[in-house]
Amino acid sequence: MKSHSLFFLSILFIFAGGCSTDYQLHRSVFINDKNNPGLPEYSEWGYNTFGTYIDRKVFVSDEYNQPGKIIINNDSCHLLLSGRSNTENISLEFAFKGYSPADYSGLISLNNTTFDLKGKDCIVLLNDSKGSRKLTVYEGSLFFKRVQKLYVDKVLTESILSGTFDFKTIINGEPVTFSNGRFDLGIGNDNFFKF
Repeated sequence: MKSHSLFFLSILFIFAGGCSTDYQLHRSVFINDKNNPGLPEYSEWGYNTFGTYIDRKVFVSDEYNQPGKIIINNDSCHLLLSGRSNTENISLEFAFKGYSPADYSGLISLNNTTFDLKGKDCIVLLNDSKGSRKLTVYEGSLFFKRVQKLYVDKVLTESILSGTFDFKTIINGEPVTFSNGRFDLGIGNDNFFKF
């Protein structure tokens, strides 16, 4: 009787996904930051989350949008963050001219790199219900604090980009601050694009 029970539990475990190779690395893990309510805690684990305050409104990753993508277009790299603010879908795009890695493993060169967002080689775009707008940044930066490679069973699976951003701009004729921005994104074959 005991051996039949163990056999049944073993079969149940196998069919429940015990032998699955789908590591679900694309899923988001949102841990609320108690010091910055509504934003995810800063992490470097590939939790596939980001968040920032737009003035006092929260803009964060969600379960419906791919939180981060890297798009290489000619000689520029675009970091696209997509999520929601209240019920509105929004995306924020940072573009860096003169940087174009061949694949997601090349993103490791961003480790400990800061971009001055008001510099001539940086572009910031906001996409919302009003369309796509290039933002004029008056001060601010984006810091890739840590970039690391993630291996699963000795195979490179993704690069994890973790960092922070803050900047000030004008939207609809009014000064706006993006503050306490943070991101922790796994970038692999499914969200790295080169055109």
